[in-house]
Amino acid sequence: MNGYERIKEQYLALKSPGESLKRIVVFLMKQSSMKDLYMNEEKNLTDMFTYVKDLARKKAVDNVAFIEDNEVFKWIINYYSKSNEELGINNAIIKKSNNEEKPPKNENQLKLEI
Repeated sequence: MNGYERIKEQYLALKSPGESLKRIVVFLMKQSSMKDLYMNEEKNLTDMFTYVKDLARKKAVDNVAFIEDNEVFKWIINYYSKSNEELGINNAIIKKSNNEEKPPKNENQLKLEI
């Protein structure tokens, strides 16, 4: 499998990728100099899209952002070109321990419904 095939496989595995992600994949497929970067196991389309959305949210004012395609494409190149550590992306999944104590329920407590 090469980088292009990996991107295509990830795209086809998504349930509803949407038009934005389709445009991004078309862009990625045209970047011949990056095809080896797509093989990096820590990188995938879902996390890349989340990375781009997070950057766009940071630029939003009153929950609105206008981002030019060229800027988004620069973010995507940056995502695939740098390690997650360099980008400040933490992929660690933190799970709550099942052994955590839960506060005891007070059976005598009155319920107030409004």
